[in-house]
Amino acid sequence: MENYTFVLTPANRKVTPNYCKLEEKYHIFTIAAQNCNNGITFSRSGKKITIQKIESNQIELILSSDSILPSPTRSLSAFSRELIRLNEESHCLSDAIYNHTLFQTQLINMKKDINSTKEITEAELIVAITNLLFKPSNYNSIHRSNTINKLKELMLPFIRQ
Repeated sequence: MENYTFVLTPANRKVTPNYCKLEEKYHIFTIAAQNCNNGITFSRSGKKITIQKIESNQIELILSSDSILPSPTRSLSAFSRELIRLNEESHCLSDAIYNHTLFQTQLINMKKDINSTKEITEAELIVAITNLLFKPSNYNSIHRSNTINKLKELMLPFIRQ
């Protein structure tokens, strides 16, 4: 499962919509996420939008997908389209629409849920080993040393070739 974390801020910088109040009054962001998740495209492709946090001037959400998305921001456009469609009923976001868009979208994190060693690519393995060996980390030094020693044991037959 691939998880993409986004922060959405207003596309129209001249207005300051209070997303918290809009959600309290209209539940528009929750409804839009549910509608996207229940739609044919998201259901068929294994995508899901989960709203993490709504603040007055930004929304943080996670887009989950069963497969890697070449352009995750494009998948998120369904959420904006659904909000614009819902806005036709409530008119609560009309001032926030700028050039047919609601948000500036920033991808702040990409994370892959790995459940088995088969799901780890060789490139991911190389990056993880390099980070373990050369990057300061949050691992405690004993755990780090033990892991490095196990790697050395595994690689010994390949080093002696």
